[in-house]
Amino acid sequence: MIKVIFLSLLIPFLYNGNAQTSNRYWVRFADKINTPFSIESPNEFLSQRSIDRRLKSNVAVDGQDLPVDPMYISELSILGGVTIWNSSKWFNAVSIHVSDSLTLDSIASLPFVLSIDKVKSLPLDPKIEFATKSLGHSNYHHLYYGMAFRQIEMHTGQLLHNLGFDGAGMTIAVLDAGFDRVDEVDVFSTIISEGRLLSTRDFVDGNNYVFNSSQHGTAVLSCMGANTPGKMVGTAPKANYVLIRTEDVASESLVEEDNWIAGAEFADSIGADILNTSLGYTQFDDSSMNHTYADMDGNTTRISIAADIAASRGILVVTSAGNMGSQPWYYISAPADADSTIAVAAVDSFMVRAVFSSYGPASDGDLKPNVASMGFRTACTFPNGNVQQANGTSFSAPVLAGMAACLWQAFPNKSNMEIKSLIERSGHQYNTPDYSLGYGVPNFYEAYLLGKEESLSNSDELLRVFPTQFTDKLNIHFHSQGTGNWKLSVLNNIGQELFVKSLDVTDNQYVQTVLTDELMRLSMGNYFICLSKDDKEISVSKVLKIIP
Repeated sequence: MIKVIFLSLLIPFLYNGNAQTSNRYWVRFADKINTPFSIESPNEFLSQRSIDRRLKSNVAVDGQDLPVDPMYISELSILGGVTIWNSSKWFNAVSIHVSDSLTLDSIASLPFVLSIDKVKSLPLDPKIEFATKSLGHSNYHHLYYGMAFRQIEMHTGQLLHNLGFDGAGMTIAVLDAGFDRVDEVDVFSTIISEGRLLSTRDFVDGNNYVFNSSQHGTAVLSCMGANTPGKMVGTAPKANYVLIRTEDVASESLVEEDNWIAGAEFADSIGADILNTSLGYTQFDDSSMNHTYADMDGNTTRISIAADIAASRGILVVTSAGNMGSQPWYYISAPADADSTIAVAAVDSFMVRAVFSSYGPASDGDLKPNVASMGFRTACTFPNGNVQQANGTSFSAPVLAGMAACLWQAFPNKSNMEIKSLIERSGHQYNTPDYSLGYGVPNFYEAYLLGKEESLSNSDELLRVFPTQFTDKLNIHFHSQGTGNWKLSVLNNIGQELFVKSLDVTDNQYVQTVLTDELMRLSMGNYFICLSKDDKEISVSKVLKIIP
């Protein structure tokens, strides 16, 4: 995380301005009654990819998707001393810069204005704070992944890559503080040369240039998008990327949540599949805006509400859990508390929780964080082009987000929540979750097999395996269609084929067989029984060996 920021809920129409001021405000409108846009014509404000993502998730375009009424924005703009900064269709609001309190009175008197909240005081003494820490170079280099090998191997990501699932066709939006020299550093060259950098947007300074301001986003992006074999390859080296600056490292203010909302809406509108945010908010320069732990209920802070809205539009939202685990405030931050986000804790290379990784639960009791990934001595590429190791849930989140893109590529017809479920169910402590690592470190090859099991569940050749918890015997039943080389395989959760049984099968045959001796040498744990014909998987079933 770049910073951890905490907020209290603001009361409508309470603003604290002086006769001459220079502040940022969040202005909410009462309605969209006169908007020229219609949900019957979504192509006027959403990309076709965004519409298709909604259809896949069975999500209808609704009033929240309609842009803010441009007439309302125009009426604010003509007032002297008002600068429109960003707008939010989800909250029906705009972020504005106002130079005096009399103008605020004029805004408050407008019949379509619902509320005004102060979100930033200007000027502020600039301060720059990084959660990243360079730990120097490692001598370990893997032939292909380079220094990133362990953070990929931890998730069995190399197995998905070997199957051809490398993020191709998926779009990941990265909301961060800036992406210094991403347009120059060699590990990102293929993103640009192959046309996979789809868009950039700066909601802090109001332009489209994001290749400065901060090295944080550069390092975050490298965990996913780096693609220089032998130096560093990320978890989604072939994905498309959208780079969005929402965080101002020079200050901490509530307006950054508003920037984030604008960034998330932009990502939604252009059809992003996954949103990675290595940011979190709990405290601000103006302490009157601070969040409390009670606010970490997933339904109070604007950024967390927006994260859930993004998820309701079919986007998979991945966020850092936070870096406050060793501090008096040790809980997660917003938007990690949002119900539908995947909040990612940090572990080291041995899958042991990093001391700084923030704890859950959310204040309403929801399990947070959801899962964990490598965030201690994580390989990252920085603007100087060097691959170094860095600490923070800032890096565990994108490692996980990139793997999620590969998994979703394998199952393009699944919804974001179905992908989230597969990831959580593959966690190494799924059966014993806790508030430090959630469901644990996901095994993405196991998630892939679980997805295959679901996808093939309606097959005419459905594999029936019982009991699902066994000691020394498994009964196998299925109905064959077609002749060929039929076989049963037993796999562990890292994709190793432990043994294979060939089957003498004819067309349209009801097959019953038993596995006994083959199971005796297996240790306690989860396994997958795979039925295949001519080396094509027909069905997959998960079983658990127990010790009597």
